[in-house]
Amino acid sequence: MSRGVRRFGWIAALTALTAIALALAWPRAPSAQPLAVRVGYATALHGEIAKVLGKTDIGKGHGIAVQAAFFQYGPPQIEALVSRSLDVAFTSLVPTATYLSKQPGAVTVIAAVGESGHGLVVPADSPARSLADLRGKTIAVAFGTDSQVDLLAALREAGLNPAADVTLVNVPPNAQPATLEQRQADAVLLRQPQLLKFSQKGARVIQRWPHHLWAIARTEFLAEHPGVRERLVAAIQEAAQFVAANPQRTAEWFAEDLRLEPSLVQQISAENPLYAAGKQLSVAVSPELRAFADRRAQELVDFGLTKNRAVFVY
Repeated sequence: MSRGVRRFGWIAALTALTAIALALAWPRAPSAQPLAVRVGYATALHGEIAKVLGKTDIGKGHGIAVQAAFFQYGPPQIEALVSRSLDVAFTSLVPTATYLSKQPGAVTVIAAVGESGHGLVVPADSPARSLADLRGKTIAVAFGTDSQVDLLAALREAGLNPAADVTLVNVPPNAQPATLEQRQADAVLLRQPQLLKFSQKGARVIQRWPHHLWAIARTEFLAEHPGVRERLVAAIQEAAQFVAANPQRTAEWFAEDLRLEPSLVQQISAENPLYAAGKQLSVAVSPELRAFADRRAQELVDFGLTKNRAVFVY
């Protein structure tokens, strides 16, 4: 073999090795499909954020494919988490605490998504002006919710025994408007946006409370998929920013689930302090919210709603 041929062979081999090294070193676009994440949300207004995740490609930008499912309120979502039918739930403190009191560490709080509100409402012609006036009366409230615990605490502060001085009946949120309209109870504890709707129709709000909202994920799911928590939080924050920047469009989307006028949803959504910061908003769980959650967990034990005090995981 001539010297020129041998020299050409060495050059070709070196070129091939260099090409292979560059190919291995060059960053590649990820070929894996986005991770499917099953998300539940309910009638509380943080469901607007979940709706955005289900309607847009925001999740895919963070490597997740969101499959969003609508529930009427918190407890059914927790049942879906227990059965592993959901990975993430947009819920609130009491359903989370109730679950954790039975299954410590089962879910992790990953994001705070602001607050809405709920209030105790009576018909316009009711003589009741305060909680004290409801002694001997029937109050409709969804059991296993933050609304129930807020009501129990307020009754106690008003000097009423919730077990003896009033009759509490369990009515889920979707049935509460009919309960009020048909006067099946003397007072009904409504959450937003039904609270605003009926107050505009003349019903009187005796007392109202903030409804703290957050998102939780199955701890097992987070452990099975390292890094997914960070991607979820980033997607939730971007979705919240989308709501803040597109209030009319997102209200129209969420109103379809609530079967309400979009203008009503938009009006209530604007009251969520989360959106006040616009692009600078943060879904981090504040120390203040953690402290309130701990107090709520103790209230659940005090009222006999849980046997064990829940310990929240963040």
